Amino acid sequence: MAASTNLKTYRVYVLKQRKGGSEILSETRTNTTNFEIAKAAFWQLYHQHYDNKHLLLMTCNSKKINVYRYQSKTGDECYISADVELNNE
Repeated sequence: MAASTNLKTYRVYVLKQRKGGSEILSETRTNTTNFEIAKAAFWQLYHQHYDNKHLLLMTCNSKKINVYRYQSKTGDECYISADVELNNE
């Protein structure tokens, strides 16, 4: 069975930023081809309590499509409101 060339792979995870590099928190990782599952994972992690050294990311085929910095506020570059519709590509 051949793989579809149009298949989208979504990854959702929390990234801890620090001097000398960043670290993906492995317990937060979700990999799926289903956007609805990726979206549910994103919103579940969105409501977790991390400090502003943490980013919540959703990628589609390795391209960042949604980025939220914990403790950010309206107007900040990496802010996403809880009532916004997420990008799917």
